[in-house]
Amino acid sequence: MEKKIFQLLEWMASKTGQLVLGSFILLSVVTFSIFTIWDMAAAPFNKARSQAVAVATEYADLQTVKDFSIYNGTETYFSVFGTTSQGEDVAVLIPEASSTVYVYPLAQGISQEEAQAIAKENGAGQVERVLLGIRDDKPIWEVKSGTAYYLVEFETGSFVKKEGL
Repeated sequence: MEKKIFQLLEWMASKTGQLVLGSFILLSVVTFSIFTIWDMAAAPFNKARSQAVAVATEYADLQTVKDFSIYNGTETYFSVFGTTSQGEDVAVLIPEASSTVYVYPLAQGISQEEAQAIAKENGAGQVERVLLGIRDDKPIWEVKSGTAYYLVEFETGSFVKKEGL
């Protein structure tokens, strides 16, 4: 046993051993750092999500959460999609800057797919994402396509405008 330990220490003292050991330590530090930075970067999103889900559960009787997103328009809104205890699909919009909670039954507006189709009719190409938010006191779908944002009213389905390049 002592002979094997001595051989290991001899190998670690050699240039090859130092290179392997140094590479292992460097790789371990880099990997740990990446995971730590990743966790720190995701923390604000995870905190906002958990707080928005708690508010939506309390004020909108949400039983199942299907999706969460953050809309950054003229104001920031946290959007929580889910199903109430009565089985109704709803979208709950929570402004970051105030304590008002908006609840919109999804059956009373157009769907994300319909908003995409309306945006494509008005010049959108490949759609990257569709978010629900509020602009000028009206719920809107924001359809992102390339560098442009297409705004479509949630309740009526009318095209509001195109922003961006």
